[in-house]
Amino acid sequence: MLGWSLRGWILLLLAGTNLPVLSEEAAAPPASTATTESSIDWTAGRFYLTLRAAMVNTEATREMAAPKRRYLTEQTLGAKLEQAFVAEAGKIPVDSSRTLADLEAEDPAVTARLSALVPSLRFHYSRVDEAYTSLEMRWSASLWTDLLPLVSEVAEPNPLTRLISWSPSRDFSGLVIFAMGNLPWYGTNKLMAMWSPALTFRLLSPEGEVLFDLSMADPKALEEAGLAGLSLGKFNEEAWRDRIGNDPLRIVARGVFGKNPGDLILARDDWNKILARPANRDLLVGGKILILWGPFPDYTIKPNPDSVIDVNQPAIQVIPQPPVEKAAEPASSGH
Repeated sequence: MLGWSLRGWILLLLAGTNLPVLSEEAAAPPASTATTESSIDWTAGRFYLTLRAAMVNTEATREMAAPKRRYLTEQTLGAKLEQAFVAEAGKIPVDSSRTLADLEAEDPAVTARLSALVPSLRFHYSRVDEAYTSLEMRWSASLWTDLLPLVSEVAEPNPLTRLISWSPSRDFSGLVIFAMGNLPWYGTNKLMAMWSPALTFRLLSPEGEVLFDLSMADPKALEEAGLAGLSLGKFNEEAWRDRIGNDPLRIVARGVFGKNPGDLILARDDWNKILARPANRDLLVGGKILILWGPFPDYTIKPNPDSVIDVNQPAIQVIPQPPVEKAAEPASSGH
Protein backbone atom coordinates (compact mmCIF):
# COMPACT_ATOMS: atom_id res chain seq x y z
CA MET A 1 0.00 0.00 0.00
CA LEU A 2 2.73 2.40 0.92
CA GLY A 3 4.23 2.12 -2.57
CA TRP A 4 1.11 3.31 -4.27
CA SER A 5 1.20 6.54 -6.23
CA LEU A 6 -1.22 9.36 -5.61
CA ARG A 7 -3.00 8.42 -8.85
CA GLY A 8 -3.57 4.89 -7.49
CA TRP A 9 -5.26 6.19 -4.32
CA ILE A 10 -7.51 8.49 -6.40
CA LEU A 11 -8.62 5.58 -8.60
CA LEU A 12 -9.36 3.48 -5.49
CA LEU A 13 -11.50 6.25 -3.97
CA LEU A 14 -13.41 6.74 -7.22
CA ALA A 15 -14.06 3.02 -7.46
CA GLY A 16 -15.52 3.07 -3.97
CA THR A 17 -18.02 5.77 -4.98
CA ASN A 18 -19.13 3.82 -8.09
CA LEU A 19 -18.25 6.77 -10.39
CA PRO A 20 -17.14 5.99 -13.96
CA VAL A 21 -13.40 6.11 -14.38
CA LEU A 22 -11.84 7.02 -17.76
CA SER A 23 -8.43 5.67 -18.59
CA GLU A 24 -5.86 8.10 -20.00
CA GLU A 25 -6.38 6.55 -23.44
CA ALA A 26 -10.17 6.91 -23.30
CA ALA A 27 -10.08 10.49 -22.01
CA ALA A 28 -7.82 11.69 -24.83
CA PRO A 29 -9.22 12.45 -28.32
CA PRO A 30 -8.92 9.26 -30.39
CA ALA A 31 -6.60 9.20 -33.37
CA SER A 32 -9.15 9.10 -36.17
CA THR A 33 -8.18 8.48 -39.76
CA ALA A 34 -8.27 11.69 -41.78
CA THR A 35 -8.52 12.01 -45.53
CA THR A 36 -6.75 14.83 -47.32
CA GLU A 37 -7.68 16.66 -50.50
CA SER A 38 -5.95 19.62 -52.15
CA SER A 39 -6.67 21.75 -55.19
CA ILE A 40 -5.31 24.83 -56.93
CA ASP A 41 -7.41 27.71 -58.20
CA TRP A 42 -4.99 29.38 -60.61
CA THR A 43 -7.46 32.13 -61.48
CA ALA A 44 -7.93 33.13 -57.84
CA GLY A 45 -4.29 32.41 -57.04
CA ARG A 46 -4.96 30.12 -54.07
CA PHE A 47 -4.02 26.63 -52.89
CA TYR A 48 -6.81 24.85 -50.97
CA LEU A 49 -6.38 22.07 -48.41
CA THR A 50 -9.36 20.07 -47.12
CA LEU A 51 -9.24 17.56 -44.25
CA ARG A 52 -12.09 15.15 -43.41
CA ALA A 53 -12.56 12.71 -40.55
CA ALA A 54 -15.30 10.73 -38.86
CA MET A 55 -16.66 12.33 -35.70
CA VAL A 56 -15.03 10.89 -32.59
CA ASN A 57 -17.11 7.92 -31.49
CA THR A 58 -15.60 5.86 -28.68
CA GLU A 59 -17.05 4.45 -25.49
CA ALA A 60 -15.62 7.44 -23.64
CA THR A 61 -17.08 10.06 -26.01
CA ARG A 62 -20.36 8.46 -27.05
CA GLU A 63 -22.31 10.10 -24.25
CA MET A 64 -20.75 13.52 -24.85
CA ALA A 65 -22.81 16.39 -26.22
CA ALA A 66 -22.52 16.89 -29.99
CA PRO A 67 -20.61 20.21 -29.72
CA LYS A 68 -18.00 18.54 -27.50
CA ARG A 69 -17.53 15.69 -29.97
CA ARG A 70 -17.21 18.20 -32.76
CA TYR A 71 -14.61 20.13 -30.80
CA LEU A 72 -12.54 16.98 -30.20
CA THR A 73 -12.71 16.09 -33.90
CA GLU A 74 -11.58 19.58 -34.86
CA GLN A 75 -8.66 19.24 -32.48
CA THR A 76 -7.75 15.92 -34.10
CA LEU A 77 -7.73 17.44 -37.59
CA GLY A 78 -5.87 20.50 -36.39
CA ALA A 79 -3.10 18.26 -35.10
CA LYS A 80 -2.73 16.76 -38.57
CA LEU A 81 -2.78 20.11 -40.42
CA GLU A 82 0.96 20.81 -40.60
CA GLN A 83 1.91 17.37 -41.88
CA ALA A 84 -0.92 17.39 -44.45
CA PHE A 85 -0.10 20.91 -45.66
CA VAL A 86 3.59 20.17 -46.21
CA ALA A 87 2.79 16.93 -48.04
CA GLU A 88 0.09 18.36 -50.30
CA ALA A 89 1.87 21.65 -51.02
CA GLY A 90 4.83 19.58 -52.20
CA LYS A 91 2.75 18.55 -55.22
CA ILE A 92 2.43 22.15 -56.48
CA PRO A 93 4.34 22.62 -59.77
CA VAL A 94 7.09 25.21 -59.51
CA ASP A 95 8.00 25.36 -63.18
CA SER A 96 8.04 23.14 -66.24
CA SER A 97 10.24 20.51 -64.59
CA ARG A 98 9.99 20.71 -60.77
CA THR A 99 7.53 20.67 -57.88
CA LEU A 100 7.84 22.14 -54.40
CA ALA A 101 8.74 18.63 -53.19
CA ASP A 102 11.75 18.73 -55.53
CA LEU A 103 12.84 22.00 -53.93
CA GLU A 104 12.44 20.43 -50.49
CA ALA A 105 14.72 17.57 -51.54
CA GLU A 106 17.32 20.09 -52.70
CA ASP A 107 17.03 22.35 -49.65
CA PRO A 108 15.48 21.14 -46.35
CA ALA A 109 14.99 24.79 -45.36
CA VAL A 110 12.06 24.90 -47.81
CA THR A 111 10.23 22.34 -45.67
CA ALA A 112 10.78 24.45 -42.57
CA ARG A 113 9.46 27.53 -44.37
CA LEU A 114 6.39 25.60 -45.52
CA SER A 115 5.72 24.54 -41.93
CA ALA A 116 6.09 28.14 -40.80
CA LEU A 117 3.19 29.12 -43.08
CA VAL A 118 0.67 26.90 -41.23
CA PRO A 119 -0.30 29.40 -38.47
CA SER A 120 -1.09 32.05 -41.10
CA LEU A 121 -3.22 29.84 -43.38
CA ARG A 122 -6.64 31.27 -44.16
CA PHE A 123 -9.32 29.22 -42.41
CA HIS A 124 -12.48 28.85 -44.49
CA TYR A 125 -14.88 26.60 -42.62
CA SER A 126 -15.61 23.66 -40.35
CA ARG A 127 -18.79 21.75 -41.15
CA VAL A 128 -20.44 18.44 -40.37
CA ASP A 129 -22.71 16.31 -42.50
CA GLU A 130 -26.46 16.05 -41.87
CA ALA A 131 -26.08 12.79 -39.96
CA TYR A 132 -23.39 14.34 -37.73
CA THR A 133 -21.03 11.49 -38.48
CA SER A 134 -18.16 13.29 -40.25
CA LEU A 135 -16.42 16.66 -40.14
CA GLU A 136 -14.72 18.63 -42.92
CA MET A 137 -12.33 21.58 -42.50
CA ARG A 138 -10.71 23.74 -45.15
CA TRP A 139 -7.74 26.13 -45.25
CA SER A 140 -5.96 27.95 -48.06
CA ALA A 141 -2.71 29.75 -48.87
CA SER A 142 -1.93 32.40 -51.47
CA LEU A 143 0.08 31.07 -54.39
CA TRP A 144 1.84 34.40 -54.82
CA THR A 145 2.18 35.93 -51.36
CA ASP A 146 2.85 32.70 -49.43
CA LEU A 147 4.26 30.07 -51.79
CA LEU A 148 6.04 31.87 -54.63
CA PRO A 149 8.69 33.38 -52.29
CA LEU A 150 9.78 29.80 -51.52
CA VAL A 151 10.90 29.41 -55.13
CA SER A 152 13.20 32.39 -55.47
CA GLU A 153 13.69 35.73 -53.81
CA VAL A 154 14.52 38.20 -56.57
CA ALA A 155 16.16 41.34 -55.20
CA GLU A 156 16.45 43.20 -58.50
CA PRO A 157 15.05 42.00 -61.84
CA ASN A 158 17.48 41.12 -64.60
CA PRO A 159 17.10 43.25 -67.74
CA LEU A 160 15.21 41.90 -70.74
CA THR A 161 16.86 41.55 -74.11
CA ARG A 162 16.58 44.71 -76.19
CA LEU A 163 15.83 44.57 -79.88
CA ILE A 164 18.77 46.04 -81.78
CA SER A 165 17.16 46.38 -85.20
CA TRP A 166 14.11 48.55 -85.85
CA SER A 167 10.71 46.85 -85.84
CA PRO A 168 7.26 48.40 -86.23
CA SER A 169 5.51 48.55 -82.88
CA ARG A 170 3.74 50.87 -80.46
CA ASP A 171 3.07 51.04 -76.76
CA PHE A 172 0.42 48.70 -75.34
CA SER A 173 -1.33 48.64 -71.97
CA GLY A 174 -0.85 44.92 -71.34
CA LEU A 175 -0.24 41.54 -72.94
CA VAL A 176 -2.87 38.85 -73.56
CA ILE A 177 -1.53 35.44 -74.59
CA PHE A 178 -4.01 33.02 -76.16
CA ALA A 179 -2.81 29.54 -75.14
CA MET A 180 -5.98 27.46 -75.31
CA GLY A 181 -6.34 23.96 -76.66
CA ASN A 182 -3.57 21.60 -77.68
CA LEU A 183 -0.38 23.26 -78.89
CA PRO A 184 2.78 21.86 -80.51
CA TRP A 185 4.99 20.46 -77.75
CA TYR A 186 8.50 21.58 -78.68
CA GLY A 187 11.26 19.14 -77.84
CA THR A 188 9.06 16.08 -78.39
CA ASN A 189 8.41 13.94 -81.44
CA LYS A 190 5.62 16.12 -82.86
CA LEU A 191 3.39 15.67 -79.81
CA MET A 192 0.62 18.10 -78.91
CA ALA A 193 -0.13 19.22 -75.35
CA MET A 194 -2.19 21.71 -73.42
CA TRP A 195 -0.30 24.38 -71.51
CA SER A 196 0.08 23.48 -67.83
CA PRO A 197 0.31 26.37 -65.31
CA ALA A 198 2.86 26.50 -62.49
CA LEU A 199 4.09 29.04 -59.95
CA THR A 200 6.53 30.29 -62.59
CA PHE A 201 6.88 29.95 -66.35
CA ARG A 202 9.21 31.01 -69.14
CA LEU A 203 8.47 32.72 -72.44
CA LEU A 204 10.68 31.48 -75.27
CA SER A 205 11.39 32.33 -78.87
CA PRO A 206 10.79 29.73 -81.62
CA GLU A 207 14.54 29.06 -81.51
CA GLY A 208 14.34 28.15 -77.81
CA GLU A 209 15.91 31.35 -76.44
CA VAL A 210 14.56 32.28 -73.00
CA LEU A 211 13.41 35.87 -73.37
CA PHE A 212 11.48 36.16 -70.10
CA ASP A 213 11.53 34.23 -66.80
CA LEU A 214 11.17 34.73 -63.05
CA SER A 215 14.51 36.47 -62.67
CA MET A 216 13.33 39.34 -64.91
CA ALA A 217 10.13 40.12 -62.97
CA ASP A 218 9.57 42.92 -60.48
CA PRO A 219 9.57 41.38 -56.95
CA LYS A 220 6.76 43.67 -55.76
CA ALA A 221 4.52 42.73 -58.69
CA LEU A 222 5.31 39.04 -58.09
CA GLU A 223 4.22 39.17 -54.47
CA GLU A 224 0.96 40.92 -55.32
CA ALA A 225 -0.24 38.83 -58.25
CA GLY A 226 2.39 36.47 -59.65
CA LEU A 227 3.95 36.51 -63.10
CA ALA A 228 0.59 36.65 -64.91
CA GLY A 229 -3.15 36.45 -64.53
CA LEU A 230 -4.50 33.04 -65.54
CA SER A 231 -7.98 32.66 -67.00
CA LEU A 232 -9.18 29.07 -67.43
CA GLY A 233 -11.43 28.44 -70.44
CA LYS A 234 -12.81 31.98 -70.65
CA PHE A 235 -12.29 34.98 -72.92
CA ASN A 236 -13.49 37.49 -70.36
CA GLU A 237 -10.84 40.22 -70.41
CA GLU A 238 -13.08 42.61 -68.50
CA ALA A 239 -12.37 40.82 -65.22
CA TRP A 240 -8.66 41.54 -65.75
CA ARG A 241 -8.92 45.16 -66.92
CA ASP A 242 -6.94 46.51 -63.97
CA ARG A 243 -4.08 44.25 -64.95
CA ILE A 244 -3.96 44.50 -68.74
CA GLY A 245 -5.58 47.88 -69.36
CA ASN A 246 -7.86 48.84 -72.24
CA ASP A 247 -5.41 48.41 -75.11
CA PRO A 248 -3.47 45.16 -74.66
CA LEU A 249 -1.36 43.41 -77.28
CA ARG A 250 -3.14 40.14 -78.11
CA ILE A 251 -0.98 37.32 -79.39
CA VAL A 252 -1.29 33.56 -79.91
CA ALA A 253 1.16 31.11 -78.34
CA ARG A 254 2.85 28.97 -81.00
CA GLY A 255 3.72 26.06 -78.73
CA VAL A 256 4.67 24.76 -75.30
CA PHE A 257 7.96 23.49 -73.90
CA GLY A 258 9.34 21.61 -70.91
CA LYS A 259 9.17 18.23 -69.17
CA ASN A 260 5.74 19.43 -68.09
CA PRO A 261 4.45 21.75 -70.84
CA GLY A 262 4.66 24.87 -68.66
CA ASP A 263 6.70 27.21 -70.89
CA LEU A 264 5.23 29.10 -73.85
CA ILE A 265 6.69 29.71 -77.30
CA LEU A 266 5.87 33.09 -78.87
CA ALA A 267 6.33 34.00 -82.53
CA ARG A 268 9.32 36.10 -83.51
CA ASP A 269 7.12 38.92 -84.87
CA ASP A 270 5.31 39.11 -81.54
CA TRP A 271 8.60 39.23 -79.66
CA ASN A 272 9.73 42.09 -81.88
CA LYS A 273 6.64 44.10 -80.94
CA ILE A 274 7.35 43.52 -77.25
CA LEU A 275 11.10 44.01 -77.17
CA ALA A 276 11.23 47.00 -79.55
CA ARG A 277 9.85 49.47 -77.00
CA PRO A 278 10.75 50.01 -73.32
CA ALA A 279 7.10 50.42 -72.31
CA ASN A 280 6.27 46.99 -73.74
CA ARG A 281 9.22 45.34 -72.03
CA ASP A 282 7.97 46.82 -68.78
CA LEU A 283 4.69 44.97 -69.29
CA LEU A 284 6.53 41.69 -68.71
CA VAL A 285 8.53 43.04 -65.79
CA GLY A 286 5.41 44.39 -64.07
CA GLY A 287 3.29 41.30 -64.63
CA LYS A 288 0.80 43.04 -66.94
CA ILE A 289 0.11 39.67 -68.57
CA LEU A 290 -3.03 37.59 -68.97
CA ILE A 291 -2.83 33.99 -70.19
CA LEU A 292 -6.00 32.41 -71.57
CA TRP A 293 -5.57 28.66 -71.18
CA GLY A 294 -7.39 25.37 -70.91
CA PRO A 295 -9.84 23.65 -73.26
CA PHE A 296 -11.82 25.63 -75.78
CA PRO A 297 -15.22 26.78 -74.54
CA ASP A 298 -18.13 25.42 -76.54
CA TYR A 299 -18.76 28.75 -78.26
CA THR A 300 -15.27 29.13 -79.73
CA ILE A 301 -14.17 28.81 -83.33
CA LYS A 302 -11.29 26.35 -83.43
CA PRO A 303 -7.86 27.44 -84.76
CA ASN A 304 -7.58 27.83 -88.51
CA PRO A 305 -5.68 24.76 -89.75
CA ASP A 306 -4.52 26.68 -92.82
CA SER A 307 -2.31 28.82 -90.59
CA VAL A 308 0.01 25.83 -90.16
CA ILE A 309 0.66 25.90 -93.90
CA ASP A 310 0.28 29.59 -94.70
CA VAL A 311 2.04 31.79 -92.14
CA ASN A 312 0.15 34.79 -93.48
CA GLN A 313 -3.13 33.32 -92.23
CA PRO A 314 -4.03 34.16 -88.62
CA ALA A 315 -3.73 31.30 -86.17
CA ILE A 316 -7.34 31.84 -85.16
CA GLN A 317 -10.10 33.22 -87.32
CA VAL A 318 -11.61 35.44 -84.66
CA ILE A 319 -11.40 36.11 -80.94
CA PRO A 320 -14.81 34.65 -80.10
CA GLN A 321 -17.27 35.96 -77.57
CA PRO A 322 -20.11 34.18 -75.78
CA PRO A 323 -23.21 33.79 -77.95
CA VAL A 324 -25.88 36.43 -77.52
CA GLU A 325 -29.19 34.99 -76.44
CA LYS A 326 -32.07 36.14 -78.63
CA ALA A 327 -34.95 37.83 -76.87
CA ALA A 328 -38.23 35.96 -77.03
CA GLU A 329 -40.50 37.18 -79.85
CA PRO A 330 -43.80 38.73 -78.70
CA ALA A 331 -46.84 36.54 -79.17
CA SER A 332 -49.09 37.39 -82.10
CA SER A 333 -52.13 39.50 -81.28
CA GLY A 334 -54.47 37.23 -83.33
CA HIS A 335 -55.92 40.02 -85.53
